[in-house]
Amino acid sequence: MTKRSHSLRRKPSLTQARKRATALALRGKYRSAADCLKHALRLSTEVSAEKLELWNELGILCKYAGEFAEAERCYRFALKSCLHCYQGQQLQFFRANLYHNLGGLEHSRQRYRVGEQYTRKALQLRCQASGRNSLGAASDMAALAALLDGQQRFAESQALYRKALRIYRSEYGRSHPEIAVVLNNLASVFQATGRESAARRFFQAALAMKRKELGRSHPDVAVTLNNMAMLAKRSGNTNEARTHLEAALTILQRSLGNAHPHARAVRRNLEQLRSTKKE
Repeated sequence: MTKRSHSLRRKPSLTQARKRATALALRGKYRSAADCLKHALRLSTEVSAEKLELWNELGILCKYAGEFAEAERCYRFALKSCLHCYQGQQLQFFRANLYHNLGGLEHSRQRYRVGEQYTRKALQLRCQASGRNSLGAASDMAALAALLDGQQRFAESQALYRKALRIYRSEYGRSHPEIAVVLNNLASVFQATGRESAARRFFQAALAMKRKELGRSHPDVAVTLNNMAMLAKRSGNTNEARTHLEAALTILQRSLGNAHPHARAVRRNLEQLRSTKKE
């Protein structure tokens, strides 16, 4: 009886598992974090608001880990079940989060038009619930801007990025991971529209901020390194491009594995760069 009671006390709660997964995710350990949430979800069969939050967070982790079909399954389950657990403004917030995340998933799949529809729905719900100057709305604006980037609608995307950046800075100050992401994405817009000097400045600012806020070995650091490599290659600085790509690939292989879509993309860029130099 004593052993049984001791075992029950040691059983992790959903809240404990969520905290553990969050800590792992902040270090870029997405698969380990997802495993933690999967274990927590197996502990409870009852559908609750807390459990749906875990399904949503599991979807995010699966997307980061490159498991897109599993991520969609998580989001769809949470979206289908949320009417039983939320109402009023809470329901609006939760549905906005899910539509935002579905939009982000479609961005990863490069299905930008589909993702745009989801993200516009998220922004509409968010503005109704908390106003257009909320952090959530800023997040939706930045996500929508990224989807417009994919469709080469750069004037629209730049305007949204700048709105999101103003909100983030008013809430977070000068340095925050979300600010770093927007700086990186604005740099990509500048690069695509021929403003290479501005792109370089913004990439450098994004890289410094990501390293400060997330650590030098975080997968998101590799994203900016890859982007800086493409800019350097375009400018004819192949040695600089190779250095950035090799650093990015090392980070991604260690944190996400060789098979992750980001690692494959960086490896492909590095192989193309090497073949170009040989020619």
